[in-house]
Amino acid sequence: MKRKFVILLFISLLLLAAADDERAQHKARMDTAQDVKDDLKDALDGKSREKALEPAETLVKLAEQEEAYWQKTKLDDAVKLAQQNLANSRAIVGAVKEEHFDKAVQAFGDLEKTCRACHDLHPEKRLTSGNPRQEAGRLWF
Repeated sequence: MKRKFVILLFISLLLLAAADDERAQHKARMDTAQDVKDDLKDALDGKSREKALEPAETLVKLAEQEEAYWQKTKLDDAVKLAQQNLANSRAIVGAVKEEHFDKAVQAFGDLEKTCRACHDLHPEKRLTSGNPRQEAGRLWF
């Protein structure tokens, strides 16, 4: 019995560590995305394809990772916003490549709206409110 308990506790701790790591990666992506958006906004204001393309493509990569992150959570509203962010990021890249800066600025504005909507939604709080660590505490301690 004690051995089963130790094994279950060990597995629970491994799962908690993985979840904590994913949350830390999510936070790091969000911090990076804000910096990249600032750079992109400056480049779009300057109508510089050369300066805008790299941050726009970086936003697509970050948005792809975020969409995958929220898919795992199964929080449908957060998944939908992540998908919209990805679509908006891709629209920015397409517009920048074609040097349609008015369209790129519009897509950037749409991206900002979906970013704000997700922040206002606070989906990460729903993840931590059902914190596996708290659940483990109720089960084991």
